[in-house]
Amino acid sequence: MEYYKSQELVIAPLTQEDGRALSEGFAAQGWEKPLSQFEGYFKEQQEGRRKVFVARCKGEAAGYVTLRPSAKEGPFKGKGWPEIVDFNVLEKFQRRGIGWRLMDCAEEEAAKTSRTVCLGVGMHRGYGPAQRMYIKRGYVFDGTGAWYQDKPLGPYEPCVNDDELVLYLTKYLPQKEVRPLAEGELTPEIFHDFCRFQPVEQAWRKVDGTWKVQEVCYTDRWANEKPQAMCAALRELLAGGGKAWGAFLDGKLKGFCAVEGKLMGSRGQYADLRELFVSADCRGQGLGRALFQQAVEFGRALGAEKLYVSAHSAVGPMAFYRAMGCVEAQECDPRHAEEEPWDVQMEVAL
Repeated sequence: MEYYKSQELVIAPLTQEDGRALSEGFAAQGWEKPLSQFEGYFKEQQEGRRKVFVARCKGEAAGYVTLRPSAKEGPFKGKGWPEIVDFNVLEKFQRRGIGWRLMDCAEEEAAKTSRTVCLGVGMHRGYGPAQRMYIKRGYVFDGTGAWYQDKPLGPYEPCVNDDELVLYLTKYLPQKEVRPLAEGELTPEIFHDFCRFQPVEQAWRKVDGTWKVQEVCYTDRWANEKPQAMCAALRELLAGGGKAWGAFLDGKLKGFCAVEGKLMGSRGQYADLRELFVSADCRGQGLGRALFQQAVEFGRALGAEKLYVSAHSAVGPMAFYRAMGCVEAQECDPRHAEEEPWDVQMEVAL
């Protein structure tokens, strides 16, 4: 099985070969991660006492994180909350978004059994990147203060700033649902909790035949009448045989996409991805990827060779579409190019 897959990155359960590769990789950078530790994880994984997520970048073991069904010590013991434990990415693979993807997978698994996930993080500077990541991902401190050697640390009590000095955090995991949108629910009210806000400071522009990042400064946001216009456009798309999907968190629409029902292109080779948006407050939670996958599957069902995407040229959206496998379109659709002249016309093979 695979928890996540892109062109370069695969996240899957731990294998014995992964354990050897990770142990050797961490040893090479001076970190003590003995093979016996991964052998123990592999056994617990087989017995259902721990899930282990291993990231492989271009086939090479790059990092891992583990998830226990419930916390065994600390302030969350006995609460039944899944606990993220032991999260590491090899130094040569850091700053590529691999750690973020590992956390995505662990949280998605945790959400299958609980609305809350918990973890502990060390306090010395070696944990600095992890501390920043957890806060960015929405984790909050539990309020019990520092723990040392599995016990609460009282005021002015002595300790050593080592791996056993820990702060504990929790994160609420909303109920996530991606499903088709029906014509009857396409009213402006469905967008009540959706925020279309995209500040743009850098964007891709084609200069002398070469794509380059240029400095720009503007903000994309919806006008007050946009929800009504979007509903009308989606209803028209559905009437023409197309399909639309919504991504909901706790029942609130936080993302949507839509694909036309008729193929386009000189050979009818393209399924047309007309819309794909994720609310500004929910980006980075995997909603865009889940919606894009629905579009891909519908394109295949239509018999298309490729999915056509008129992509926002800002650096962030472009990074997303490239991660989905999109490249510059071999055949540019004039209607899309005229409607959005600053978009990048892209495609992905189905």
